[in-house]
Amino acid sequence: MAAPVVWINAFPGMGKLTVARELIRLDQSSILIDNHQLIDPVAARFSRDHPQYQTERRRERERAFGKYVLEPTFISKTIVFTDCQSDDELGQATAQEYLQAALKAKRPFITIYLSCEIEVNIKRATSSERVQGTTTKLTDAVMLRDALSRCKMFRFENSPYEAYNIDTTDLAPVDTALRIQIYIKDYLSGCKARRCE
Repeated sequence: MAAPVVWINAFPGMGKLTVARELIRLDQSSILIDNHQLIDPVAARFSRDHPQYQTERRRERERAFGKYVLEPTFISKTIVFTDCQSDDELGQATAQEYLQAALKAKRPFITIYLSCEIEVNIKRATSSERVQGTTTKLTDAVMLRDALSRCKMFRFENSPYEAYNIDTTDLAPVDTALRIQIYIKDYLSGCKARRCE
């Protein structure tokens, strides 16, 4: 059976990348594609309101799907994506791209949704380590609070695809990663028993 695509979706500052890095450390045969690997090359060339911005973002995703998800030499490696897609038309369409790539590669598609208390989220997003980083991550507390009040994170509701919701408020990143790892193993064991692809 092909290894899964694991899609971790959560608001900025929720700890997606930190958790994903711990997950990769636990399973070093996995490959991590952080959403800023796909965002920052485009943001360096186009502003978010530029007509080409979303087109180029889609091309970056397609390149990543071709290089990792669909590449036969990586079919035994779990591909972990971090993302931040809200439940608007664009977010729904983008999430479907990840699902379709997994289906095309005949890989299991596992979605992980991270959440935490708002004040914890803001504290994480405005940490000195994140603020001093070199990516385009959101670190403005006012903007984040506004986004949290207005937006709903995308979830594959009523979907046959596996989903795991984790409140990380009181969890260390390694503990969250361990829970995800156990969940993935349990799912794949059940999947093999059912002979699913």
